[in-house]
Amino acid sequence: MKNLDTPETIVLDKKGPQATITLNRPEVHNAMNLTMIREITRALESLNREEGIRLIIFDSTGDHFCSGADLRWMRSGLTQSRDQLESESLELARLFRSLRESEAITICSVKGRISGGALGLLAASDFVVAESSVVLAFPEVKLGLIPATIAPHVLRKAGFSRSSDWMMTGRAVPASEAREGGLIQRICAEGSLESSTRELAEELLTGGLKALKGVKALLQQLESPMEAEELDLSTSRLIAGFRISPEGQEGMKARLEKRKPSWNEAD
Repeated sequence: MKNLDTPETIVLDKKGPQATITLNRPEVHNAMNLTMIREITRALESLNREEGIRLIIFDSTGDHFCSGADLRWMRSGLTQSRDQLESESLELARLFRSLRESEAITICSVKGRISGGALGLLAASDFVVAESSVVLAFPEVKLGLIPATIAPHVLRKAGFSRSSDWMMTGRAVPASEAREGGLIQRICAEGSLESSTRELAEELLTGGLKALKGVKALLQQLESPMEAEELDLSTSRLIAGFRISPEGQEGMKARLEKRKPSWNEAD
């Protein structure tokens, strides 16, 4: 019988003031599905109830941190109602908000190719440490969709100009450019990701517990463009509308069927 307390898609490890959430679906490049979204959310909620946890690190098994949304999960969206799509999108939006508002300091330790919704994890975290070979991409526009739930967090980190470029072109973004744009804080050589992340963690842990959390709370208070719940509802409704639209449906079907969408048939 399945143990409901044992996550299927992540591994949670705690050692003193530090916790690590490891994305653990290497067979699909750690693609996010609804189960993973819920398990990460529960893990964050649990860790934030533990006053002694000062630092939460996200890492991954396999060669890629996270390839974005699981295609099997996206396929189910082709037959879901708008209400269902809004509900699932809202869970994702609230995951990113939970990560951003976590009292503990958060670090994403990343490698490989990272795209789509996975970039919400990077943008909502306090720090991102990346191998120099990391490549990011916002492919939604090529699927007839928009990156609605991650956009508020990316915009906050990277600003309007770079966010527009990345999201409207859907092009590959190298780690060096993402660092210049503020989405990545530190770049390390391949093979040194673990040690570089540990170095940053040790540096952060020299700060006082209340001081670290206090600085994070202060900065969040100083930049509040919209009520958090209002923002979550707005972005989840927006992406659900695009997913159920004819263009969004065609874009996803084309991806699943490994063909060009109808608007690119002449290429």
